[in-house]
Amino acid sequence: MYQMGYIEKYGTGITENIRRMQEARLLAPEIDLSAEFVTTIWRDNDATNIGTNDATNDATNNATNDATNVATSKDYLAVNKRIIDRKVKKKVKKRMTEQQLQECIIEACYVEHSVEELAKLLGKPESHIRNRFITNMVADGILLRTKPEHSSGQTYMTNPKLDK
Repeated sequence: MYQMGYIEKYGTGITENIRRMQEARLLAPEIDLSAEFVTTIWRDNDATNIGTNDATNDATNNATNDATNVATSKDYLAVNKRIIDRKVKKKVKKRMTEQQLQECIIEACYVEHSVEELAKLLGKPESHIRNRFITNMVADGILLRTKPEHSSGQTYMTNPKLDK
């Protein structure tokens, strides 16, 4: 496809789709490469209302959406985080190269993660994750801080411009 000019570059489609789904506050797809390539794409709850009374759905949705928008977006992010953490955890081994660890950090940071959360997820000391990876990845523009530098509760996200 790349050589025929249908795509501008290869190897970035999955990360681009996950990033776009995150921007739209949708659940990230779950991808399992263990036995065979299996992708689970989560449906928005509104999709289950197809074929029912649209006027009733609209009235109900409008009344509840305003009150639950903040909670729903937090719920989506929490579910995304659990899905991504589960995928990353499947890749973690006792002995990993620095490249493998960096790839796991990049994937985990599709949603916000603190150094403490990354250390627990990867089974490495916080100081090692911070000093060996986070500092360099922020300097290289791979990760972005979600708060001003030296803020308490600092979390990091993968730079969405990486795939472009």
